[in-house]
Amino acid sequence: MPVEAAPTFEWSYVVLAVLIPVAILVYMLGNFRTKRLGSARNLEPQGRRMPKGALKTDPQFSGFVGRALERGLVTPIADADAQPIMIRGVITSSDGNLGGAPGRECVWRNRSGAPRDAAVAAELVVVADSTGRVTLENLDHAEVIAPEEKVGPRVASTGLYLGDEVEVIGRFKPERFGSDPDPTRLVYGSMGGDGNLYVRVHSRPNSPAASETAVRAAAEAVSSPPSPAQAPQETTE
Repeated sequence: MPVEAAPTFEWSYVVLAVLIPVAILVYMLGNFRTKRLGSARNLEPQGRRMPKGALKTDPQFSGFVGRALERGLVTPIADADAQPIMIRGVITSSDGNLGGAPGRECVWRNRSGAPRDAAVAAELVVVADSTGRVTLENLDHAEVIAPEEKVGPRVASTGLYLGDEVEVIGRFKPERFGSDPDPTRLVYGSMGGDGNLYVRVHSRPNSPAASETAVRAAAEAVSSPPSPAQAPQETTE
C-alpha cells in the first residue's frame, strides 16, 4: 500500500496568528490618540486664527502702557500730536457691529481667557471726547480690558459696545477729516495703525444687551465671524 506523505506545516497560519493581534493593538492605540487630540482641540477658543507669533507683545509698548496708566495723563483728542498717548472718550460709531441692542451694538468680542487673535471686531471704530474724534484701527489685535459677561454655565466673554467710555493707549497719527462747523465732530487722527493698541473700559452706563439672546448672538460671532455677504451695515450715531 502506498504510504501517505506527512502534511506540511503551514507557517502562514502562524504569521496570521501573530499579525492579527498586533494590527488590533495598533488600531486601538491610534484610535485612543486621535480621541485625545480631538478633545484638546475642542478646548481651544474658536475664532479667526493668525499665524503663530503674529501677535507678539511689544515690550516697549507694554512699558509705555504701564507708565501711562500709572500717570493717568489723558490727552484731549484735538490737541494730540504724533506720539504715543492715552485718550478717554466714548465709542460713538463703527463701520460694522456684532449685533446687540439698538445704540448699544457690540463692536469687539472675545471669549474670556482666549488669545487676542481669537477676537472679532469692527474694522474701524470711532471714539469721541469733548474736543473731537479719533478712529481706532486693528481693534481685533488690541489688548482689551472689559467686564466679563456670563452667557452660560461654562461660557464667558468680554465685549466693547457703542456708548462705552474707554481709555485708549496707542500711537496717535494726525489725520484731520470732516467739514462740520462744529470742531468736536471732526476726526483728528487714528490710533492702532502700527498694531499696538490698548483699550480699557472706564465706565459702562447701562447693560449693553437688550436680552440674553442678544448677548449670546454676539458671543457666537467669536466662533463664526460674519461673511462679507452677511456683514452688518455701518452703524452711526
